[in-house]
Amino acid sequence: MAEVNESSAKPADGCLTRPYCGKPRRCASCYSVLSSFKFFRMKRTIFLWLLSFYLAPTFGQSRLADSLNLLLQKEKQDTNRVLLLINIGGSYLFEHPETGLTYVQQGLELSRHIKYIRGEATCLNVLGHLNRMLDNYITGIKYHFQALQIFEMLNDQNGIASSYSGIATNYEDEGDYKEALLYYYKTKAAAESILNAEQLGSIESNMGLCFLNLGQLDSALKYEQNAYELQMNSPLKALTLARLGSIHAAMNNYDVALSFYRMGIPAAIANSDNNALNELYLGISTLFQKRQQYDSSIYYGKKALVAGQELGNPGAAADAGYILFKNYKKTNIIDSAFKYLELSTITKDTLLTQDKLKQQQLLVSQEKSRQQEIETERKTAAEKRKQNIQFAALAIGVISFILLFLLLSRSIIINAKWVRFLGVLALLVSFEFINLIIHPYLSHYTNDSPFLMLSALVIIGAMLIPLHHRIEKWVIEKMIEKNKRIRLTAAKKIIASIEGHTKEGDV
Repeated sequence: MAEVNESSAKPADGCLTRPYCGKPRRCASCYSVLSSFKFFRMKRTIFLWLLSFYLAPTFGQSRLADSLNLLLQKEKQDTNRVLLLINIGGSYLFEHPETGLTYVQQGLELSRHIKYIRGEATCLNVLGHLNRMLDNYITGIKYHFQALQIFEMLNDQNGIASSYSGIATNYEDEGDYKEALLYYYKTKAAAESILNAEQLGSIESNMGLCFLNLGQLDSALKYEQNAYELQMNSPLKALTLARLGSIHAAMNNYDVALSFYRMGIPAAIANSDNNALNELYLGISTLFQKRQQYDSSIYYGKKALVAGQELGNPGAAADAGYILFKNYKKTNIIDSAFKYLELSTITKDTLLTQDKLKQQQLLVSQEKSRQQEIETERKTAAEKRKQNIQFAALAIGVISFILLFLLLSRSIIINAKWVRFLGVLALLVSFEFINLIIHPYLSHYTNDSPFLMLSALVIIGAMLIPLHHRIEKWVIEKMIEKNKRIRLTAAKKIIASIEGHTKEGDV
């Protein structure tokens, strides 16, 4: 059968959007995360470095990380350092995300230390994407929700859209397409409110893919067509064309599907988009196989295999190898069929090994994250305790000052009830002050035993109450003596005044 002729040019090494994340093909999340990164507002110098993240394939991940680390050594403990840590962590998003977690966690701690709220939310969003790449979807969603709360407090629509997008992509990669669509709708509304056409196109394309995976082809076609119209001049156009082809193929509109696949190939080659190119070639190969045009199917299957191998995605290469195996089996070319079956099997084994390594890395990163969270909580609790101690000390000082002022004043008469009230207040604050100081030691020595801690506090209270009564009794006695002196002095003045008037009358 006649082989369909297309451009034989090989796709260039690397991909503008670094789509490889170790997941199966059609990884929409790789594109969505890059769109969400554009929401981050930053100073011009840092923005240029973040821009280099998008061009990382041509620059090289290791060289990019090394250059950013050199900048990090010179940067102070301020917002610029936070943004650099985010950028370094983000550069590991698609390769070694467990390494990226370490940097972004440092950025999160620094953001909280210097009260950089927007930086904290940005770190949380990047942590959500990094955890997604490690298949740790629950933790990824948790981080995005924390970021969402902060961005809502700041009324930052860019950040809100970015957080919703992160939640949606986690659900999508997990295979929960219905939940993913729920948050894509929220992302879409936020993107429309800020008129971000490029982000909106990426969102609608992802929504189309979700509907395709759910088998709702009419809805899938609607959103993917909307995405194409928004991405006419976008480097993501090739992937959208591939998805349009897949939707029409699912509708059995093979000629229309083939037209979309062919339209996407030049766009993918122009943008060195191996991810889209692999999907386009694989789609065409599958169509020709259904039509029993095995020579053409083999031709495009080999192209898909090359694109998948250059992409570095074992899943994509395994898919291409398997379709080549089926084609050669149909044409009774057993040697070639066995060759590609073996290739597909070995590639899948490699993918399984990578998944096992990823799970190990995930366990390590989860433990590191847990320890960092514990340390952060400990520092936060210590800071709060320090503030409470200061407030309690201040309250004791104010109450003591009031009592001393009333005790030493020569003209103010005070009722004993007020003294008792202030005394009780001082007792309560003093008890709380002592509790705040000794609580960490008490918790340590009693192993947080409620019975032992309560017993210790009762003993402290039993010691304070008699002391309080003695001080209160002494203050009241002094107040009574002072009140008598003030009243006696006032009476003497009145008598002297009356006597003075009487003498004047006698005269």
